[in-house]
Amino acid sequence: MRKKKAQQYTAAEFEAVVALIRADAGVAADIEAITGQSLDDKTPRQLFELFVSIGQAADVQTVVARYGQARQSLRQVRAQLAEPVEVEPAAAAHITRLETQLAELKAANTALRQTNKALLNGSRQAAPMAAPVAGRVLTGKVVAQ
Repeated sequence: MRKKKAQQYTAAEFEAVVALIRADAGVAADIEAITGQSLDDKTPRQLFELFVSIGQAADVQTVVARYGQARQSLRQVRAQLAEPVEVEPAAAAHITRLETQLAELKAANTALRQTNKALLNGSRQAAPMAAPVAGRVLTGKVVAQ
């Protein structure tokens, strides 16, 4: 949800904010403490703009706090992931076998791709006993009209 700009508040909202600031000494004292300005000579528009700016500053502060919490959580997750994971010996051996098998299959796949590419290009060096593969040919009938 987007926050309203100062111009988007209704006249009733404007009057309610100004009346609150003028009637409640605690609110006025808080605004003076936050802004470092005296509210004695301020116009209603200036009082309202101070109120809105404090609200926007509070929103920014909330976002910054959430960002800091997210960064802290990210640091914790990274620290947890950096710690060594204990794996049972049988599982570790199985993982090692699978990694070896994966490396062998990748090498075989790469070799097959290179052979196929060479065959499509007409090279007999890739597979001396194989005939080059012809390009795809579409067969069909010509219909006379």
